[in-house]
Amino acid sequence: MIFASDLDRTLIYSKTSMGQGINDEDLIPVELYKDEYISFMSKQALALLNDISQLATFIPVTTRTIEQYQRVFHIVNTYTPKYAITSNGANILFEGVPDVEWSAIVQSALKTSATHNEVKALFDEISSPEWALRGRLCDGIFFVIIIERDKLPASIIENLRNKLSILGWTLSIQGRKLYMIPSGISKGAALLHLKTRIGASYIASSGDSLLDESMLLAADFIIAPGHGELFDTYRFSSVYRFTESAGIKASEELLDGIKEAISMVSGMRTEKRRHYEKTNMV
Repeated sequence: MIFASDLDRTLIYSKTSMGQGINDEDLIPVELYKDEYISFMSKQALALLNDISQLATFIPVTTRTIEQYQRVFHIVNTYTPKYAITSNGANILFEGVPDVEWSAIVQSALKTSATHNEVKALFDEISSPEWALRGRLCDGIFFVIIIERDKLPASIIENLRNKLSILGWTLSIQGRKLYMIPSGISKGAALLHLKTRIGASYIASSGDSLLDESMLLAADFIIAPGHGELFDTYRFSSVYRFTESAGIKASEELLDGIKEAISMVSGMRTEKRRHYEKTNMV
């Protein structure tokens, strides 16, 4: 079994994203950047993640680059995940090292999308320093732009989204970040590749953004935080199950649900195996 989860605003939270009324003594720092702890998990969430990791293969899945993922020291060093998916699915790490086979598959998939230069030129046509503060090309694959979200011109961005779609790219906004990502790569594709490689038959998953949707659609059990881009899009539908809590408390609720689902499947399989052994005894 696999538990595949997004990190930011799903399992780990900055001080500004975790919500109100959180006591510092309930938090454990999980990310260090420039000698400062910038992301946290609650003690209860970590305890639940520990339990889940004993029952299933925990695979962190993130839009972060490899370097940014490695900053999340508590996940990387405490759980030492055998597999991790970074760069929105463009990289699969096997024991911390990029998987060469998957990299070749990704490079082939990228040929179906327009080049970085074409996308940058399209963005530069509509970009304004009033709302686009700075940006960069990540891992040579996708763009991330730091934005002033309150000043974002909605109609212009929607038009950009449509044009990018024609070019084989996806646009997603998460907090103060605007992502432009080739459609040929996704978290879901990377996860399905690992499912086959590991030989798993069951996936539980969680994530908070539309960039997580391909991963969620590859799963057998889904629960998502009651906040974020995915929640804003589907909150009034029955497409996904969302937590009642928002912020860092959502991580506790969703991990509790994941643990219950995985435990149930594990118990059913154990009972089925015992029944098989009993009925086939000589």
